[in-house]
Amino acid sequence: MRSLYTIILLLLIPLAMTAQRRIYEKEDSIRIEQALRDIKHAKPTTTGRLIIEIADKFLGEEYVGGTLEQGIGEPLVISCTKVDCTTYVELVIAIAMAADECDVNFETVCRNLERVRYRNGKNEGYTSRLHYISWWIADNAKRGIVEDVTGSMSRTTKALDLSFMSNHPGSYPLLADNRYLTDTIARYEALSQGKEVHYIPKSELHGIATNYIKEGDIIAITTSVEGLDVAHIGFAYYNEDGILCLQHASSEKKMVIKDIRPLSNYLDRRKSHTGIMVFRAVF
Repeated sequence: MRSLYTIILLLLIPLAMTAQRRIYEKEDSIRIEQALRDIKHAKPTTTGRLIIEIADKFLGEEYVGGTLEQGIGEPLVISCTKVDCTTYVELVIAIAMAADECDVNFETVCRNLERVRYRNGKNEGYTSRLHYISWWIADNAKRGIVEDVTGSMSRTTKALDLSFMSNHPGSYPLLADNRYLTDTIARYEALSQGKEVHYIPKSELHGIATNYIKEGDIIAITTSVEGLDVAHIGFAYYNEDGILCLQHASSEKKMVIKDIRPLSNYLDRRKSHTGIMVFRAVF
């Protein structure tokens, strides 16, 4: 009898995981579809303007880290009210992709979010998530969603040395006691080792910004922290004085903001901030 119960349980687990593959509140679906209707009516003239107009709709929302860590099964988490720097960017891009196609359906945004968040656009569990921003850029560029434009602005490169997750499993709930997941992440890290990527050193940012960086471009802040590639991410916007600033989910302010500090000043505040990478939506 026990073996029969075990068989039934094993058959039901995949169904339960499928049923839990999305986590969101009704308010999230309502707000996303309303944002799409508003954008359809406004008709932004460029992709960058489209991105900023969507990003503006979530100003003031709460910064919350670790919202994707929802346990075994890696459900697709969709939230308008609790975001970190990466999930904020992903949410805006997923909505912008739908808006570009004049689609006001929440279901489309969910599909888009899976496309931008996971390797090859498919959620196949925790290790398929694009945890490092350099993974995120490369994978989404390969599929024609973004373009890495950093190389057109700077010849400076650095070799990737990704190891932070596998060396600090205790910082990640699902890795803490799971050797298999940690080893799998380490194998993906190893595949990126030594790959040369362009970045703009912060000392060179002043002369480059206004000529090449467009509003709505995605800014990834590179770091000297061992084993990491990027420390933070957000959108480029220009203030009333034409100065490049960052629109982002701020861990310091605990909310989504249009940072009033010039981006160069933001970088100067931390020695570990080494520069930026820039990539642009091309859908």
